This record gives sequence, C-alpha cells and structure tokens, in this order.
Amino acid sequence: MGSLYISVLAILAWLILCVFMWRLHRAKQQITITKDASTLIVYASQTGNALTIANRCAQALQLSEMSDVLPLNNLTFEHLSQMEKVLFVVSTYGDGEAPDDGNLFNQRLEQALKDEITLKKVNYSVIALGDSSYPDFCAFGHQVNNGLKALKAQPLSELITLDNYDEENTVFSDIVPPWLDINNSEINKTQSSSSYSWQLVEREILNPNCGDEVLVKISLKCLGATPIWQAGDLIDIQPRNSVEVVENWLLKHVFDGSLWLTHQGHQQPLAAWLFERELPEKCHIPVSDLLEHLPYLAKRSYSIASITENKQLELIIRLLKKDDKRFGLASSFLSHHSKVGDLIEGKIRSVKANHIINNTQPIILIGSGSGLAGLKAQIASRTYAQQTLNEKIGAMWLIYGERRNDPQLPINQHLFTLKDTQLDKLSCTYSQGNNYPKYVQDILVSDQYIIKKWLDEGAIIYVCGCLSGMGESVHQTLIDTLGQSTLDALQQEQRYIRDVY
Repeated sequence: MGSLYISVLAILAWLILCVFMWRLHRAKQQITITKDASTLIVYASQTGNALTIANRCAQALQLSEMSDVLPLNNLTFEHLSQMEKVLFVVSTYGDGEAPDDGNLFNQRLEQALKDEITLKKVNYSVIALGDSSYPDFCAFGHQVNNGLKALKAQPLSELITLDNYDEENTVFSDIVPPWLDINNSEINKTQSSSSYSWQLVEREILNPNCGDEVLVKISLKCLGATPIWQAGDLIDIQPRNSVEVVENWLLKHVFDGSLWLTHQGHQQPLAAWLFERELPEKCHIPVSDLLEHLPYLAKRSYSIASITENKQLELIIRLLKKDDKRFGLASSFLSHHSKVGDLIEGKIRSVKANHIINNTQPIILIGSGSGLAGLKAQIASRTYAQQTLNEKIGAMWLIYGERRNDPQLPINQHLFTLKDTQLDKLSCTYSQGNNYPKYVQDILVSDQYIIKKWLDEGAIIYVCGCLSGMGESVHQTLIDTLGQSTLDALQQEQRYIRDVY
C-alpha cells in the first residue's frame, strides 16, 4: 500500500510539473502590447536574420519611444488597431514561401479582405529579406506589403528589400525606413563580430562507396573559449575559393597576386584577399578599386550537430555535385580544400524558433541525409539534461531516411548506437533498399496512429533536412494525416518545428 501511495504521489507530481510547463509555454506565447506603446515591430524569421533586425530596430526605438516585438503569426487586427506605426521585418523562405512563424498571416489578410476590414489608421513599413538567386525574390515581403495596401493601410516608405543579408558588412541605417532615425544612434554601428576561428580537427565520410551524394561529418574545435549555443542553432561558415581557382582567375585577368593591397586598415597580398571574394567571369576593374567592387562570398548556414558541452562543434554535410560536375563552393571548401589543422571562420547564429522549451515533452524527430545534424543535437541536448543534470526528459523517436541499409556503413552504425543508448524508438527508411525505395513520409503514413498517440501525450514534431523533397513531402503528409488545422495549432504551440533548408 505504501509503494502504491508513493507511486500515486509521483504521478501527481509529474502531472503538476507538466501542467506548470504547459502554462509557462502558453504564457510565453501570449502577446501583450506594452502600455502606451506607439510602435509595434513584427517579424517572420526562419533562420533568425529577420528577428535580429527586428530586435535591433526595437533597441533603436527604445532610445525615444516604447516598442514591442512579436512573431507575425501572433499579430491580430486588434494589435494593429492600437498602433500608430508598425514595422514588418519578414523573410522569404523556400520557393517564395512565408517562414513558419508567419505563414498564418496571409490567411488572416485574406479573411480580412472578405470581411471588408480596413486599416486606414495603420501606418507601416516593410523590410523584406530574400535571396536573388531564387526566382521569387522577397516574394513574401511583397505579399505582406500588397495585402496591407489592399486593406487601405498607409505605407510610410517604399518596400525595402535585402539580398543575402550579412549583418557584419551592412550599415544598419541603410536597411531601415527613414522614420527610424538612427543615423546618430549607437545601434547604427556594426555589431561586434561574434565570428570565431575554428580548427578542423577531424573529417569522416559516413557513407563511403554510396555514389555522388556523400555524407561527411566535420569536427571543429574553437580557438580560445568555446562559444555557447543551443540545439537548433546554426553556424554561418565563411567559405573560401581554392588556391587553383584564385590562381587561374589572376592569370586570366592579368593581375599580380603578390601585389600588396591595403583595405579597411588591413594589408595583405591580392591573392590572399581573393580567397573570400566573388570572382566574376569578366572583370575590367583597375586593381586599385578591385576590393571595393568584389563582394565577399556569401556565408553558408549549417545546422549544428553537437552541443556546447561536447567542446567540439560537429557538422554533417551532403556533398552534392552540380550540373557541371563541380561540388558546391562551401561543401567543397569544408570537405576537400581545407585540410585537418586549417582554420575556418564561423559565426554562431541563435535560432530561437528551433529551441525546445520543455524537454519533458516527448519528441518525434524526422529527417534525412544531412538533416541528421539538427536531430543529433536535439538528442544530445536531452541526453545531457538527463545524464548530467538529472532532469526528467520525454521519450525520443527518430524517423530517419538515408540511401543504403548496409549495416557496415558508419552512418548506420551510428544510428544503431543511438537506438541502443539514447532513443526510445528508431524508424529508418532507405531509398536504395533491396526491395523498393522507401522514404520517411512512408513511415508517417504507416505509423500515423502511433504518431497521433504521441501527439495526444504532448509530443513535439521536429523536422530537419532539405526543404525540397523531404521537407515538402513530410509537411504535406502531416497535413494529409493530421489535418491542416491540427498542424497549424501545433505550430502555434511551437510543437511543430522545421529546421529545413
């Protein structure tokens, strides 16, 4: 009887803890507009850049007036009616889509148009982030801007578009609307760089002899104090051209690579400057003006596969060949041109939308290929909390897809180790199986009733990997099996998280 009494008490204590954590989570989701605030800042951010800009704008406005910052999905027309000015900072994601924390706003705009709601008293500006290498550059920013205009809101400035935003090389006052007068503000200065020098300490092929689509694990060690990151964060790697590419470009354009040039207070040979610069096919710029006109190579973001406590930062990258049979710039830099011992520049980027609020909730981790990186970090974070901090954690189910099921491959051996030591459930699929191709979305269909049971028990769904293909298929399958309204609700509760690229 005594042991039964203790068991009942333990269950009640656990239920109370779950309710407390749920209410804490809900409290974080509730939005309250600061009393007497006149400006509202809303953001839609998949990888953190739009949120960073929104927070910097808020800091600037706090010098003279009060402001609030909230995700676009949480914006209601009640919020809008209370504001004199609203600043929208929104990214475009994937193929012209809205980020996950902004994809419900278009539905509200459409409904407002049907209901003939007008926003004549709302003054606004839109900062749109995008990548011009995609056909629908800043598409979501244009959708938000056009929707607000259709509701008769008053634009305070033209739509501002940012192409491949790079915080370190951007003057902040150049990217915000004029009514944010920050030219003389401390906030206008370039933020102190949080880039670190990382030494490449190990490189391992996880699926040798599996064709062109090689998976490579990269291990990096920070020089100096190891920075802090959380599971779900990214690292922005500064890629470099190979020595061969730079030498051929110099030879083609008849430049002397040994010529010393001074730029922004630093001096080094021209060839050294060009390792991190874009090198156009045609160039008629005099050498004296070269560095002013050649932009830096765009940084490449990678999901981090380890936790700070490991003292090493791990990446898992897919080495894909392009149409001309060359590897991508960043992937070839990490897996071929860099040697063990070389230094690599990388900046940690916090992505709050990917952080798990409550580790006591069960989690269903879904991904394929290099998406294992983000899933592996979440598993490591929970395991550390359980084994080192003695915290109670929820069950973990990994649904993962790869090419071949050969048990001798390092990738599969690693999965088996996770199953034996950390996971409660492992479901693997292989696109090059012996019988027929199978993908992670097939598991979502065959095990949909188990998934619904986990969700009823408070589970989080966390997806990591390539948006095109896996990410889109998983999303559509979840809509088909759970329903759009259920998926929207999970997203609002931060129980459906997509770390897809």
